[in-house]
Amino acid sequence: MDAGHLAVGVIEEVVEDSPGEVQGPDALIIRADVPGHERIQRTVICPLSMPGSGRRLMGQAVGFRHTSLDPDFADDVLVVRWPAEVRKALQPPRLEGPGAVRARVWGLLSRCCAVVAVSGILLSVVMLIGVVFTGGELFADLPSWFRPGRVLAASLGAAVLGTLVFVACQYAVARRLPD
Repeated sequence: MDAGHLAVGVIEEVVEDSPGEVQGPDALIIRADVPGHERIQRTVICPLSMPGSGRRLMGQAVGFRHTSLDPDFADDVLVVRWPAEVRKALQPPRLEGPGAVRARVWGLLSRCCAVVAVSGILLSVVMLIGVVFTGGELFADLPSWFRPGRVLAASLGAAVLGTLVFVACQYAVARRLPD
């Protein structure tokens, strides 16, 4: 969203409104002075997951884009710069310390095994449909060296072995993570 106006406002209010018994995310009310216009107010949901965490953000600056100069058009907001605390909380976790490189390698290997397992499952379904329901007629136009029974066995093996190796790799990743 490049259209609109860029503004810097301050989180001035936090609304901890919950429609039921369980408290939902906080609503942050941002107010900004726009040169040549009156003060605008925008409302955005707090990206921090803990209820009540928006209170810690009160008084902090937020950069946002808006398309309307209407002071009461509360939903016209796209936050482009959060306070440092929120930016840090929104970053994906990165493994650090001893064993981090090995954990990343095991993680990559486990994702590859997940792809092999899912591919084996999907190919097994196609092969079962071709062998069981069509009696092999689905493969009649394929070259003579294509053996549906062998492909079915290989795809079932890939599904099972891919899943087992995936679990083993995830266990290796968990062992290398600090507690």
